[in-house]
Amino acid sequence: MMGAQALTLTAGNYKISLDNYDSGTLYDPGTKGSPATTVEICNTAASCDTAAVSKAQGSVGSVKTSADTMGIFSVGSIQNISTGETQYVRGSTSIIGGVTFGPYLTGVFGGLTDYYVERTCTALICNTTALAQGGTFKLWSNPTDYDPTVGPTVSANVDLNDGKYSPSVSGGALFLEGVFATGAAFSGEAASYVTSYNSQTVAGQGSGYLDFTGGIAKSFFDTNSVQNANGGLNDAFLTTTFDDVNGEASKLGWTVKSVAQISGSVIPEPASLALVGIALLGAAGVARRRQQR
Repeated sequence: MMGAQALTLTAGNYKISLDNYDSGTLYDPGTKGSPATTVEICNTAASCDTAAVSKAQGSVGSVKTSADTMGIFSVGSIQNISTGETQYVRGSTSIIGGVTFGPYLTGVFGGLTDYYVERTCTALICNTTALAQGGTFKLWSNPTDYDPTVGPTVSANVDLNDGKYSPSVSGGALFLEGVFATGAAFSGEAASYVTSYNSQTVAGQGSGYLDFTGGIAKSFFDTNSVQNANGGLNDAFLTTTFDDVNGEASKLGWTVKSVAQISGSVIPEPASLALVGIALLGAAGVARRRQQR
């Protein structure tokens, strides 16, 4: 374990890198059908488009059984891409706003519910695109990293749609929490998240916009600095890439493993702003003395 290092979030663009395990609803890979256009249609026995191959395990018995995408994640690093500085690395402790966090940042997301699913096919391949509404996430500072071997099955201590994944994720100090921004992910639509994947290999990508609503780091990341696909402003943009190569995820009960990146802009810590103010006052004083001479 690395020792504590001062983390001063200077103004500029940042990148948060994540490793994830996702539980998701999969749809029939072999048939091209007309798209479903409501949550109710997606939740019928026929499910979206034609038929669901499997409902997300994390939604069975959950507080939100209609959810179609949920999972757990661990932060690998936080970088200021404006300066090139790495400000947090998994396994280290850092300081923000006078509060020490780490050595691990682990989280839960859930509540994403498909309302539109469409399949497009060529002679060789079919691809599935799903638009989802809703979605929440929580990120905690923890002494240990996440343990994906617990799986997504709902129990007294595991409900991904309720932000619970004990013993290895939920708990500790709440670092950030928020929502997937409704009406932001896809131009002209009410979607908060869009997913597209190869219907046979389940390899694909997803994206959406995020709004931060709480946690000890909220004041630094809640900036409304990212313009979304429909012209509104959100705090950050999320992209994911996923697959289940060699069944690494499905062997543990998950649907896919994924990597993700959250990008946005931060504002300086109050102490940094104070130092900037002092520096500006000092510069003004020097300028006045020069003018007097």
